[in-house]
Amino acid sequence: MSEYDTDPTAGTGEADAGYGESEIITLQGEDGSTIYAVDVDHDGDAEAAGRDRDNDGQLEEIALDTDGDGTLETTMVDLDGNGTFDAVLIDTDGDGVKDVAALDANGDGLIDRVVADTDGDGIIDTDIKDENFDGVADSVSQDTDGDGDSDVTVTDTDGDGTFETVRYDDPTTNPLAQA
Repeated sequence: MSEYDTDPTAGTGEADAGYGESEIITLQGEDGSTIYAVDVDHDGDAEAAGRDRDNDGQLEEIALDTDGDGTLETTMVDLDGNGTFDAVLIDTDGDGVKDVAALDANGDGLIDRVVADTDGDGIIDTDIKDENFDGVADSVSQDTDGDGDSDVTVTDTDGDGTFETVRYDDPTTNPLAQA
């Protein structure tokens, strides 16, 4: 039994095959926030957790176990406190470190920027931007050599949804400059 499951026998009968009611545990965070942990399938692991940082009754952060492995790998955050989740952080490889972050910078409900560590080295190597906030990516930058600096950027300069311009930010990565 874990701290999230107050009744380890709940949901064990055949009639409970659909899990019945979820367990919701309310905890007090060290910072004074209120944390809600939800165990949907009564297995002792929280499938979701929410945090109300300022105790106003509105969650500023929600974490989810989206793949059923017992870890909360996806987190949604309300960065500006307006009641809308502006950022999504995801641990894609299960190592406990968030690898992908998506941001809605202008609050229109569309993702404006995504950054990712695609090779697991702890350094952001891919940066996708929607610079005009139309819901379509305008540029993708890649750090191909792992030094933390962008090496290649492709852009959609005419806004038609097709990337047509390639810029080599690091001349050593430009295949046309190689002898």
